Amino acid sequence: MLTARVDRELLAAFDAVAEGRGGRSALLRTVLQQSLKHVADAPRIAPRAESPSNRVNLRFTDAETSVLDHKAAQRGVDRAGWIKALVRRHLGLKGSVDDGLRDAVAPIRMQLTRIGRNLNQAMKAGNAAMMADSGLQIDRELRRIADMREEINEQIAALADVLRGETAFWEVVD
Repeated sequence: MLTARVDRELLAAFDAVAEGRGGRSALLRTVLQQSLKHVADAPRIAPRAESPSNRVNLRFTDAETSVLDHKAAQRGVDRAGWIKALVRRHLGLKGSVDDGLRDAVAPIRMQLTRIGRNLNQAMKAGNAAMMADSGLQIDRELRRIADMREEINEQIAALADVLRGETAFWEVVD
């Protein structure tokens, strides 16, 4: 099997010539045979022992290609990268988190970190209030901790929504 990438104009011109000569394959075989005759005296180099056989070629309709391009653009990757990630995810292999998801999750993670620091400060204040000679109001500090805990739970829920969205994105209709 031989694969060659040519632009549309060259392929159209080749097809026009091939039409009266048995089609693409027949004309291509003739061209290759004639080319080999011209280089018959050229030194021969042995082909590589192993060629990669893990390449897959897929053909899509124009509508499918448009959808693929749109989905890939939504995730900030090219078509091939999106297809590879989709296949890996469907096979249960490692699927990397794309930049779009990472960008969505980063602010949530930063907010959770800030809240965690505030909670640590509130806990220190609460521990200080437990001391007999402290004038701090422990009830007020405990309310702050409860409020922060609620905010952390909201942020965690938002993070879970993003991750569920990512999982739903990869679900495949059978």
